[in-house]
Amino acid sequence: MNRVGPRKAIWVLQNLGVVLAAGAACVLLSLIMTMVPGLRTPGSGNAGQAYGAAASSTAVLVLFYMARTLRLQRDETSLQRQELELQRAEMRLQRTELELQRDEMRRSAGELHRSAEAGLRRLHMDLLKMSIADPELAEVWPAFAPGLSVKENRQYLYANLIYSHSMLVHKLGMTSDREMLGHLRYITDTPAFRGYWESARFMRDEMDPTSHEHHFAVLVDEALTQTNAQTPHMPNLRLIDGQHTEQ
Repeated sequence: MNRVGPRKAIWVLQNLGVVLAAGAACVLLSLIMTMVPGLRTPGSGNAGQAYGAAASSTAVLVLFYMARTLRLQRDETSLQRQELELQRAEMRLQRTELELQRDEMRRSAGELHRSAEAGLRRLHMDLLKMSIADPELAEVWPAFAPGLSVKENRQYLYANLIYSHSMLVHKLGMTSDREMLGHLRYITDTPAFRGYWESARFMRDEMDPTSHEHHFAVLVDEALTQTNAQTPHMPNLRLIDGQHTEQ
């Protein structure tokens, strides 16, 4: 991970070894010149002083190289710190990429779930269509309310089909609440749909208050309230055709 550290360390040790060896040699030579009896002469004191000075110079040189070595070590530490910062930055980038991948996976899972739910709701609507087209198949479905005629029950089945379609459009995000309210004010302004909505109240009581189905049912109730307070208006034909701008 650290590519320049070992080379610098070897270079420093080599230079330090040379300096230490030179210093040791000077000190040893000074001792020989001044301490060995056979080498003592009247000038040996001067020689000893000369070699002592040489030893001192060597010591200064050693201290200089030691200081230089410390500076190199400081530079090496700085380089290591920079490499560590680069590694941390790379790890942050990797974490960011992982988060993006997780978000993409969650979006994909959400899209798959919505696609599967849309397919199930289409199947439900196909079943309703079959029961509307064939009275014998309609008898398989329980009546929405006691005492309904065959005609009224078929109308309620059709109202349920319209309601399911509108809810699916809203849940897939193809319309906002405001746009859907305009459509709901139109489809709820008939006795047949109002009868269906009232007869299905017991099913709405079982809805999860946090679910989209409950939210959409609240929109229908609001549309009914607005319809009671307003005069009839033209249908939202653009919504029916799959466009989303209320007229």
